[in-house]
Amino acid sequence: MSTIARLYLISLAIADTLCLFWGSLIDLSLLWWDPNPFWSSSPWCELLTVLEFGSVFTSTWIVIVFTLERYLVLSRTRPRQPCSQTRVTVGVILSIALVSHLVAIPAYWIYGSKLQNSTLPNQTEQVHVCVYNRSFFSTAVVWFHTLVSGGIPYVLLILFNVLIGHQLYAASKMFTQEQLKSINGVTTRALMRKSILILFTISFTFVLLTLPRFVTYCILRTAYNRPEHDRDDYSQLINIFADIAIMLQWLNSAINFLLYCVVSKPFRRELFLVLTCRTRTSDTPTSNNPLKVYNLQFTSVLHPVITAGS
Repeated sequence: MSTIARLYLISLAIADTLCLFWGSLIDLSLLWWDPNPFWSSSPWCELLTVLEFGSVFTSTWIVIVFTLERYLVLSRTRPRQPCSQTRVTVGVILSIALVSHLVAIPAYWIYGSKLQNSTLPNQTEQVHVCVYNRSFFSTAVVWFHTLVSGGIPYVLLILFNVLIGHQLYAASKMFTQEQLKSINGVTTRALMRKSILILFTISFTFVLLTLPRFVTYCILRTAYNRPEHDRDDYSQLINIFADIAIMLQWLNSAINFLLYCVVSKPFRRELFLVLTCRTRTSDTPTSNNPLKVYNLQFTSVLHPVITAGS
């Protein structure tokens, strides 16, 4: 795995972990454990919304930029310096995180903390509740954030994947029949097919798990965007589907990083050795084929797309 791929995957793992922490552990779990959680009081109610949106934006756009970077690697003919490339990657990742949280700041004003009567065993008391502020500003912010985290990334992801698939197809035709016969153990068509399959599996899993949240959120903010709509009324199917979509989104955050790794055969082998407490007996022998340069050249074209180089 290249240094650039490791940097993107580490940052993706951190962003997805923050998504699960702010959106699942804090926002949902503590709400059910504690009838009056301090996160429902001001300013924590508003701040939690900003942190949740910021982590979601960061995770989404790291995937998009990572896919773009893989396409640029395939289309670039000149090699880049590793040191400068690493510095640029770190700068890009930090910029994504910073801009994502800056874009999420307007979400601070779409929710507010209000006191509400709550019936507890043998008593009734007022507790803080985080309530959505129904206003034109809140609607505009929600729609903007929905497009930033859903609509635009989906279009870009599909576009870059199509371009990468085209580059891989073109790369499979860069060798003559005589060169292909000299490559030991490499079938260009099989590698090209496997690379595209892995790439599209990862990308469309991301879209499949996050698209329902995008669709249900749009429906809730259009057809059901009225004061009398009770979001906790589960006799309405839209509320059930919306909660399922939220769970799918958090599922994506839980498996997003893992998807990029389990497609790699070396990763699966090392994971098996760790789980079974075994050690590698011998290293894989290298080929003495004098024409292995073609093998290396073709692998260097396909390898950037498969982050672990399976």
